[in-house]
Amino acid sequence: MVQIKTFNPVNNWWGAIAAAFEDGYIAINQAGQIVAFNPSALEILQISEAQMEDPDWWKSTSAGALGSLLQEQKEFVGLKIRQDVPHKKDCWLHVTGKALHTSTETGYILTFRDVTGYLEINRSLNTIISSLDDIILEMTIDGIILHVWMNRSARLTLPWMEMQGKSAYHYMPDRLKKEIQQLIREVVTSGKEVVRVMQDPLDGDQQVWYRIRLLKPGTANNTIILSIHDVTAEYKANQELKEARTQLEDSQQVFKSVFDYSPTGIALLSLDGQWLDVNTSLLDTLGYTHEEMLGMSARTLIHPDDLDIATAQIQQITDRKINSYRAEQRYRHHDGHYIYMYLACSAMLNPDETIRYLIVQMIDVTELKHLDSEARKKNIILHATSIDLQQKIKQLFELNQIIAHNLRGPATALISSVELLPELKDMEEEQALLNHMKNSANSIINTLNDLKEVLAQQANTDLPFTQCDLEDITSQLWSSLNQQVVEKNAQLNMHFQIPVLFYCRPYLENILFHLINNALTYTRPEAPPEITIGTWQDEDQVVLMVKDNGIGIDLQKHGEQLFRYKKKFHRGYESKGVGLFMVRNQIRTFGGSLDVKSEVGKGSSFFVYFNNRVHITKEDE
Repeated sequence: MVQIKTFNPVNNWWGAIAAAFEDGYIAINQAGQIVAFNPSALEILQISEAQMEDPDWWKSTSAGALGSLLQEQKEFVGLKIRQDVPHKKDCWLHVTGKALHTSTETGYILTFRDVTGYLEINRSLNTIISSLDDIILEMTIDGIILHVWMNRSARLTLPWMEMQGKSAYHYMPDRLKKEIQQLIREVVTSGKEVVRVMQDPLDGDQQVWYRIRLLKPGTANNTIILSIHDVTAEYKANQELKEARTQLEDSQQVFKSVFDYSPTGIALLSLDGQWLDVNTSLLDTLGYTHEEMLGMSARTLIHPDDLDIATAQIQQITDRKINSYRAEQRYRHHDGHYIYMYLACSAMLNPDETIRYLIVQMIDVTELKHLDSEARKKNIILHATSIDLQQKIKQLFELNQIIAHNLRGPATALISSVELLPELKDMEEEQALLNHMKNSANSIINTLNDLKEVLAQQANTDLPFTQCDLEDITSQLWSSLNQQVVEKNAQLNMHFQIPVLFYCRPYLENILFHLINNALTYTRPEAPPEITIGTWQDEDQVVLMVKDNGIGIDLQKHGEQLFRYKKKFHRGYESKGVGLFMVRNQIRTFGGSLDVKSEVGKGSSFFVYFNNRVHITKEDE
C-alpha cells in the first residue's frame, strides 16, 4: 500500500489520485503549495520530506528542471528531462504534467519515472549501430518505418531524422521499390535472409555500390530489418583483383610464348640446381632431350672450374644479398665437349617474398669467344709491333752511345799509335806499341761482334707469337746447362700459375737462358745453387720470376749500372757483361719491363713483367 502525504485531510482526493501511480507523484494547489507526494518521488529525487515540503527549495536551482516545470504548470506528456540528483552522475526522467479541476479544488500534478537505464541501453544500441557503415531500417512488412539508424558519414544521403513513421517506399525510385517489395515477399515466405549487391540504389552515383540485406528479427512476424551497406571499396577491390588476375593470366601467357618460342635459351631452375623446365632453344643448344634435362642437375653440366663460382652466385640470391647476376660459364654439350654460355639469372618470388624458382637465360657465345681470342692475339701482335718500333729508336740511341764510348776510345788510340810508330827507333818500344795497337783493334772487333749479336736479335722481331709452354722450355734449357748443373749440384723448382704464355718463343728462350745461366754462374761455394722459376697474374700483367740463392748484387752501389753494356760487378767469374743488357732489350722490345731485388750473400730475384699480355690457358688451346 503506497503511503501518501497530504496536507488537507478533509479533501484527500489528491491522495486518492496519488494512489493510482507507481511513478513519482507531486501535487500542488492553485497557490503553488505542495499538497501531496508519494515515497517514489522522494526515492527518485533523493530528497527529504522537509525539502519536498519547502516552497523555497523548489524555487532554488537545486530543484533543477523538475522545479521549473512545477513553476510553469504546463500540460505535456512524455517529456524527457535531465534532473540533478545527489550521488548520481546522470539522471533522466520521463515526466508528464497535468492540470486538475474539480468543483472544490484546482491544482497541478507531475508524474515521473527514472528512465536513465533505458536511455543508456538505447544510447549504446544507437552507438553500436552508428559505428557501422550501414543504414538500418526496422519497418513493417507493408514498408512503414518503425526505427532508423544511420551513420552520418554514409554515402547514401537520406532525411533519416524525418523517416520514422513514414513509408520506406516514399524514398525509393520505382525500380528499387519493386525489387525491395519482391525481396520482402521472399523473406516473409522463406523466413531466410536475402542479400543483394547493386549499384547506387538511389541512382545518385554510378560509381558507388551497396549491399542490401533483409531479414526477419527473431520471432516477430510483422517486421523486417533492412540494412544498406556501402561496399564501394570492397567492390572496387574485387574489380581490381579481377583485373590483376586478368593481367596475371595475360603475363603468364606472354611468358609462356616467350619461353616456348624465344631464340634465347631459357630454363627454370630450383634452388638446389634441378632443371624444372627448359625451352626448345636451350635443348637445341646443349643437344639434350627434354626428358634428359629434367632428369639431371645443372651442376652436372657446369665445367668443374666454373662450379664453385656458380654455386656461390646462386647462394647469394638464396640469401637475398643480390636479386640477379650475369656470368660467363662453360656447359657440357651432349656430345661431350664444352661450350661457352653467357647467362643471366634472376629470382622469381612468391607473394610472401620467398624465392619460388630461378629464371636463367642462356646464349651460346663459343664462336664469339674464338673470334675474340683471335682478335686479342692480333691486337697483341699489333701492340707489340708498335712497342717494338718505339724501342728500336731507344736502342739505336743506346747503340750510338755504345759506339761513341766503346769504339771511339780504341779507334783513337789506334790512330795515335799509327802516327807515333814512324818516330820510334827502339825495337822493344815498337813491339810494345804494336801490341797496344792489336789490343785496341781486338777491342773494336769484340764490340762490333756484340753489337752485331744485338742487332741480329732485333732483326728477329718478325718472328710470330705462339703459345709457349713455360715448363717445357725451362726443362730444355736446364738440360742444355747440364754440365754446370751437375758440377754445382744445382736444384730447380718450378711453380707456374700461368703455364702457357703467348709470346715470341726465341725471345722467351733467350731471356730464360740468360737469367738461368747467371743464376748458375754467380753462386756461393758453400751453398749449392737453388733456383726457383714461377709465373702468376698481376692485374693485366703476367709476371715471370727467376730466383737464386747466389752471391747477390749490391743494388745501392751498382743498381743504375746493372743493365748497361759491358758492366761487370764481380771479379773471378767468366762474364762479358752483355747478358743482362741483351735481356733488357728483348723484354722492352714488346713493351715489358725488368726489375730486380737482391741482397749481397743471399741471392737475387729477377722479375719480368709482360705488360698488357694475354695469357693463354689450356682450355683456349
